[in-house]
Amino acid sequence: MPQVDIDGLNSTLKADVIRGQAATSTKLGGDLDLDGNDITGTGGIPAANLTGTLPAINGSSLTGISTQKNIIINGDFDIWQRGTSFAAAANGTRIADRWRYLKSGAMVHTISRDTDVPTVAESGHLSNYSLKVDCTTIDSSIASGDYSYIEQRVEGYNFKYLAQKAMKLSFWHKHTKTGTYCVGYLNSAGDRSYVTEYTQSVTDTWEKAEMDITASPSGGTWDYTNGIGLKVYFSIATGSSFHGTADTWESAEDYGSSSQVNACDNTANNFMLAQVQLEVGSVATDFEIRDHATERIMCERYYEQSYDDGVATGTTTDTGAIMFRSNGTSHMDTLHYTTEKRTAPTITLYSTSGGASGNMYDRTAAANKVSSTSHIGTGRCRFEVVSSIDNNPYSGHYTISAEL
Repeated sequence: MPQVDIDGLNSTLKADVIRGQAATSTKLGGDLDLDGNDITGTGGIPAANLTGTLPAINGSSLTGISTQKNIIINGDFDIWQRGTSFAAAANGTRIADRWRYLKSGAMVHTISRDTDVPTVAESGHLSNYSLKVDCTTIDSSIASGDYSYIEQRVEGYNFKYLAQKAMKLSFWHKHTKTGTYCVGYLNSAGDRSYVTEYTQSVTDTWEKAEMDITASPSGGTWDYTNGIGLKVYFSIATGSSFHGTADTWESAEDYGSSSQVNACDNTANNFMLAQVQLEVGSVATDFEIRDHATERIMCERYYEQSYDDGVATGTTTDTGAIMFRSNGTSHMDTLHYTTEKRTAPTITLYSTSGGASGNMYDRTAAANKVSSTSHIGTGRCRFEVVSSIDNNPYSGHYTISAEL
């Protein structure tokens, strides 16, 4: 390569040459041949010198980078605002944030956060927690209308990026009962559904499931805004009324197939999930890394509480409570939410003493005072202590729910 004297160049050009960047005729006032090839004032490299093929960039090659590819929120089960154990969970119980337990039948389960997780060597990701469903009362014969599921509802704004495209669900499972299990996918109206199957091969062993879901149809009732975009059901047991054909979109409300085992038939049965991810495409990429603060905000779009995580609503505690001094006989103030909500939420106020709902606590009079909220928006609302005593201190807790 010819030697180039750069002492006479200005500082910008000198830095360009030192870094090996192409110098253009615009900068140098004419053509410059640095490597035996003619650079004709374009600042480019001759095409003949560019050989080989650049690798395609896809999600599987971008490991450890957050791209918001996973539309499942709290799929790593780190956030449990309402508590970490739910004994004899009722139908519809909210468990880990964004997750819900559904049942119809004699089965009874305790849902809890568990530290038994896939190892880094197995999954390539360090998880703190999994979700555990422990059967405490059996349902040995599942009636046609009976079921037991773990569900997440995906908001339409999030689902629309995957809508009418091929999707991939991946997760780790550890079930006591071996055999075939199902995952169901339903639209908001329940007039379109899809079922996939996976197998627990070895009892009480972490295994990974990867399932393909073909592009969702345009027909049916879908919500691509702030309503329910997609419901995802992990089946523990499914009655025949909800059986469909696997791997095809159907105009029905199906959650499983006839191959689904009854994992509610023995009190020794546990059902565990970890690292749940639903993304676009046909490749199960590495579990997405989202920082904890981001995941928390994503959860709080649907629910937040003033109590510390894991503290049950109605608990007598001042920790985290709002506190103020009344400025009249009917004190009004503004409650600002931590995160903008999906829609105007349902707000419940609680006394810090005894936990009575619909009340704030008068700390001087040592009495609960009826309280209410109004002018409820997606970011703030007004609350009022009825018949407050001027200049007395008050305290209270709240829950704010905009769940799907």
